[in-house]
Amino acid sequence: MAQTAASGPLLGVLAHRTAHDHTTIAYGGGLLLLASAFGNGLNYVFGIFLARTLGSDDFGLYALAITLFNILTLGAVFGMDTGAIKFVSHHLVGGQLRKAAVTLVAAASMVFGSGLLVALGLVSLAPSLAVVYGKPEVVSSCRLLAASIPFATVTAVLLSALQAFQTVRYTILVKYLWEPIAKFLLAAILIWFGFHLYGVLLSIVLTLVVSAALLTRIARRLVAQGFHDRPEWDAHEASTLLAYCLPLSVSNVFGVIAPRADLLILGYWVNTQDVGIYLAAFQTAAIMALVLSAFDTGLAPILSRAWSLHDRIRMGESYQAVARLSITVSFPIFCCLILFSSEVLSMFGPEFAKGSTALVFLACGQIFNNATGSANTVLLMSGHSRIVMMNTMLMGAVLLGTTATAIPLWGMNGAAVAASTTFILTNMMRVVQVWRLHQVQPYTWDLAKPVAAAAFASTIVLLLKQSSFWIPGTMLVAILGMIYVVALWLMGISRQDRILLEALASRGKSLLERRPEA
Repeated sequence: MAQTAASGPLLGVLAHRTAHDHTTIAYGGGLLLLASAFGNGLNYVFGIFLARTLGSDDFGLYALAITLFNILTLGAVFGMDTGAIKFVSHHLVGGQLRKAAVTLVAAASMVFGSGLLVALGLVSLAPSLAVVYGKPEVVSSCRLLAASIPFATVTAVLLSALQAFQTVRYTILVKYLWEPIAKFLLAAILIWFGFHLYGVLLSIVLTLVVSAALLTRIARRLVAQGFHDRPEWDAHEASTLLAYCLPLSVSNVFGVIAPRADLLILGYWVNTQDVGIYLAAFQTAAIMALVLSAFDTGLAPILSRAWSLHDRIRMGESYQAVARLSITVSFPIFCCLILFSSEVLSMFGPEFAKGSTALVFLACGQIFNNATGSANTVLLMSGHSRIVMMNTMLMGAVLLGTTATAIPLWGMNGAAVAASTTFILTNMMRVVQVWRLHQVQPYTWDLAKPVAAAAFASTIVLLLKQSSFWIPGTMLVAILGMIYVVALWLMGISRQDRILLEALASRGKSLLERRPEA
């Protein structure tokens, strides 16, 4: 009886903790999702602006240059972004603010150095890349973007590390407000002055330099609380961090290059116009990845703390909450991309509708990624970086092989099929690994509700689209969204949905209310 009586308060504590975690994920992730909708929406409009202003050929050159830049930047980070959030979260749990500060210094210093080396390598190899792709303009484009690589690496690591403080305001301010707005405005001004493609690339360089400076200042202010002297370089802390990140650096060679092998190999086999069309399809499908990424931001520090406390129940519940929220938000987006693939890509220009089939294949891969929840994040935050390394190496090898085989046969559609198939198989493997290691999985019966609601809404909209009555595409999208929300409501709002809606409503109310002055 005593044990039964004691279990009541314990269950209450567990329920309160679970609700707090879910609120943190939903509140932070929901708020970040709204911000990313603005920031990445503006980035998407920026892509449409570039495609229509530069033309499909120059947009293809931009696609090649930015792909090489992204590959080298993420490779230069060599997993230090993941290592930073894990170790900073661990130190904060123990109240060791100074160690958290030292970790930040070590991570930022190492990636700036690696970014500088990578930038110098790109400058020297640019002529060879131009020969491979048969496009002389690649030389100037790569050399211009190389100047921003060290700053881009620091930005990536600091944005990740600041998540450990369980605040998303800095990610919102820098990544989703400053960067898209500044890049768009600077590019428009430089294009107006006649710099065209090089003006666009210069705008990216200037924006990233300012981002690195802003985040460095923010990080110094956060970690300076509680002590006044500056944190210094600590060789032991740096070596511990490096030991964790080295397996990730190996996997990054595959994890960074392989997922972008489609664009690199496509640039060799097809003309720049098709490269630009494929980039438009890829960016459009990647809209769904932003949903999972937003909720993962709140999940990662919670998983790291749960692992430090050996709390497997907390890990499993948070893992399932993210899968539920991610599917609920992303499934109507997936349906819209499938039903209106040609119409969406036509916004870039009439010739871009050619990539509608590739968009459908890519969207299937992205929705499966969201459906698997955050298996890779669970593996990373529970210390299994070597498994992540092996997974990524295997995925990279398979993707490189399938892409190199499919692109010469089917062009951009072959690239899309190879990318999505490999993505699906890899995520299935990650889910199985998390189950075998921790006996947690991302699926609950509540996931059937958004799937059924989206299927019902899509069927109605498809019938309307094929009817004899002409209905504008924007109206059909609005109808799909309304039917989806109503169907989901009729099937019953789940606990996670209520948490998300209440968190967002609370945030909106706090922003609108004006507190009386004392």
